[in-house]
Amino acid sequence: MKKSIGLMLCLLWTCKVISQDLKPIVQEINSTQYFCFDLKQSRFLAKRLEYSLYQDSIIVTLKLRSLKWRQLVQKKDTIIFKLETKVENLSLVQENDQLQIGELNLTIKKQNKKIKRGKLERWFFGGGLLVLTGIIIAQ
Repeated sequence: MKKSIGLMLCLLWTCKVISQDLKPIVQEINSTQYFCFDLKQSRFLAKRLEYSLYQDSIIVTLKLRSLKWRQLVQKKDTIIFKLETKVENLSLVQENDQLQIGELNLTIKKQNKKIKRGKLERWFFGGGLLVLTGIIIAQ
């Protein structure tokens, strides 16, 4: 019986406290202020809180994505810089190779001229030796 009376008093007290508009009723209990809401207001507040938590989680997710994208862009930039230096180095190597090929071609041309000159000298020497041998035999 005592429990039911206590329950009735609590129910009457909460009915008195429920507000009909969107402003809560402030109750002071033991010099502490409490806000009382009805079911409609509670649902509205719950939806708002859930929506704000959802937005906060989206903001955190977008910040993380933004940070990851910045890191990826930084890595991409460093890779591009390294590849550009490699391209420059390879172009220098190619120029050096072209210069070496040109020098080798000049060396080959000089050696071909020496070989042709040597053949011509052998022909002259062989022809002179042949003429000299013919003169010696003829005498």
